[in-house]
Amino acid sequence: MVISEGKSEAQLLKRLFEKFELPGSEVVRLNANLCKLYKEYESYGCDYSDLDVTAVLRSSKQVSHADKEKLRGKSADDFSDIFLVFDLDPHTGDFNPDSVQKLMSHFRDSSDFGKLYINYPMVESFYHVPPEVLEKGNIYGQPIHFVVRDLTGYKERVSQEGFRYSTGHTQENYRCVICRHAQIVKQLTEVPFECTFKLKAQLDLLKVQLSEIQKNKAGLLSILFVCCYRSCIHLNVL
Repeated sequence: MVISEGKSEAQLLKRLFEKFELPGSEVVRLNANLCKLYKEYESYGCDYSDLDVTAVLRSSKQVSHADKEKLRGKSADDFSDIFLVFDLDPHTGDFNPDSVQKLMSHFRDSSDFGKLYINYPMVESFYHVPPEVLEKGNIYGQPIHFVVRDLTGYKERVSQEGFRYSTGHTQENYRCVICRHAQIVKQLTEVPFECTFKLKAQLDLLKVQLSEIQKNKAGLLSILFVCCYRSCIHLNVL
């Protein structure tokens, strides 16, 4: 099961599942950001480990009736893996680094409470790669950066500097895009390329990104899409 922040994440994941011919996965949209997910969990006033994420979703006012129906009579134990896909969104008024770190520490195992993947700054980062990645399959190079205070115009920047989805894109095109993001994670966290999807790399990456925000209110962060690494495991890409 995949728990996505909203429509954009769910749509991109569906495209990736189809492109890589992966088994279909139930997608449930929270329709809220990480900070609201944090508030949902905090509202129960108990240890997060006492909560079943499916029960939290069924009780949430943010989740649609149709998505709640997908979870009727089910618990986390009914899913072999649970992935949560959310954006960092550091420009929003309710952004709180401590709450993000607490969620990342809890959602650390896809076969238990769930595994959280955070996109920097948002899901559109998947499309924000240099032209040579798609044109020549070149996955190497320096990170592209974003400034937190300029994020209101980020989607427009992606449309100018990145690529647009096309049914003509091949599996190899997207494999190169994913590997490009993994290569940047490797640079920032100094972990082996094949380990960039693992928990340590994800925790180190969050630490690096939050550190940049704390050092400078403007925040110069690296652009990264991380929620499709699991696809690479099935494809022996990573």
